[in-house]
Amino acid sequence: MNILFFTNEYSHPNLPTTGGLGTFIQTISKKLTNNGHTVYIFGFAKKKITFNDGKINVYFIKKYTKAKPFSELARSISKSLKINKIQYYFLKKERKYYSKKLKNFAKKNKIDIIESFVFDGYNAFWDNSIPLVLRFHGSRGFWNYYLNHKKENLLIKLEKISLSNTKYNIAVSHFTKNAINKIYNIDVLKVIHNGVDVSKFKKIKNKDTFSYNIFYYGTLSDAKGVNILCEVFNEIIKIYPKAKLNIIGRGEKYKQHLINNVLSILSKKNTTFYSNIQHNDIPKILQNADICIFPSKNETFGLTVTEAMACEKVVITSNIGSFKEIIINNKNGFIANNHTEYIKYISYCFDNFDKALEIGKNARKHIVNNFSLDKLAFETIEYYNYVINDFNK
Repeated sequence: MNILFFTNEYSHPNLPTTGGLGTFIQTISKKLTNNGHTVYIFGFAKKKITFNDGKINVYFIKKYTKAKPFSELARSISKSLKINKIQYYFLKKERKYYSKKLKNFAKKNKIDIIESFVFDGYNAFWDNSIPLVLRFHGSRGFWNYYLNHKKENLLIKLEKISLSNTKYNIAVSHFTKNAINKIYNIDVLKVIHNGVDVSKFKKIKNKDTFSYNIFYYGTLSDAKGVNILCEVFNEIIKIYPKAKLNIIGRGEKYKQHLINNVLSILSKKNTTFYSNIQHNDIPKILQNADICIFPSKNETFGLTVTEAMACEKVVITSNIGSFKEIIINNKNGFIANNHTEYIKYISYCFDNFDKALEIGKNARKHIVNNFSLDKLAFETIEYYNYVINDFNK
C-alpha cells in the first residue's frame, strides 16, 4: 500500500523540534514501512527540504506564508483590523494552495490513501480525489472547549469543515470521540488508541532502591499542569529532602516563570530542566525515574503516559477522561484529583519500594497488551483497507 501523511510536523533532526503529532507520524511511518508498506511524508515548513528517513520519503514544501508573503501580509492586516471576511478569504486561499500541491504529489506517487490531522483545518478544501483519513490529535476547538484558550472562530470553522469533508475520521480515545461530537456536532465512528513501541520503551536496568527521582516530560505549560507539579514538589521536598524533580520539555519562557514564580527556594536546588532531548533518548533517560507525573488539564490521549508505563515506571496523572482509559487506579498507576492526592501517592511510592515495583510491572504488561505499536499499526491498516474498499464502491 502507498500511504501518504500530510503534516506540518515530523520528528527528525533535519526539521524543527516537533510535538506529539510529529513523533506519532514518524513512529507509525517507520512501523508501516517495516511491515512492507511504502510511506511518504508531504508537508510544509519554513523552507523546502527533502530527504529519506530510512525507507520513508520526506518532502516538505515552503509554507504558504513564506511562498506567498503578500497574501500573508494581507491576511495579517485583515486579522489585526478584525475584518473576518477578508481574513477568511486568505485562509481559504492558503488551504486550497496546499490541497493542490498535495494532490499533485499524491497523483505523481500513486498514493492509495492519505492521512492527516485536524488542527487549523488545513484539509478543509480537499477534493476527495484520493481517500483522506483525519486522525484527531487535537485542535483549536479542543483547546478552547477544554483548556479555555482564545476562541479562534475562523480556524475552528475550518476544522469543522475538514471533519465534515471526509467521513473517514479517527479518534485516538473514546473521550476524544465524545469531545469531537460536543465541539463540532460530528460523530466519529472509529476509535484507534495511540500505540507505544514497546521494543524501544522498556526497562533497561534494574534499580535496587528508590532514588526519590520524579520526572515529567512534555510541553511546558499550565495546560500540561507543570505548575501543579512544581507546587506539589514544593511540599514533597519538605517531607523528603532527597527528592529530585526532573523536567524535560520545550518552553524556555515558561521554564523561567516556574523558576521565578512557582518553585520554592528549596525546590530550585533539587530541580533539573532538560531541553532539546530527542524522542529516541527518552527511554534511556527515564531509567533514572522512580515516578513520572503527568498533571495535564486535558489530553486527547496521553502518549507520554503510555511510554512511561511501558518503561515500568509508576505514573501519577490528573483525573481526566483520556487517562482513565489507560490507567486502572492503584493497580497499574495512580489518578490524583488534587494536590493532596499527588502528595499521598508520591509518599506511598517513596515509602513502599516493592509495591511501586509491582505497579510498574503491571503498567508495562497493560501497555503491551492494550496499547502497543503493533496493535496500532494493525488496526490502522485494517481501517485503511476498509476506507479504500468503501471509497471505490
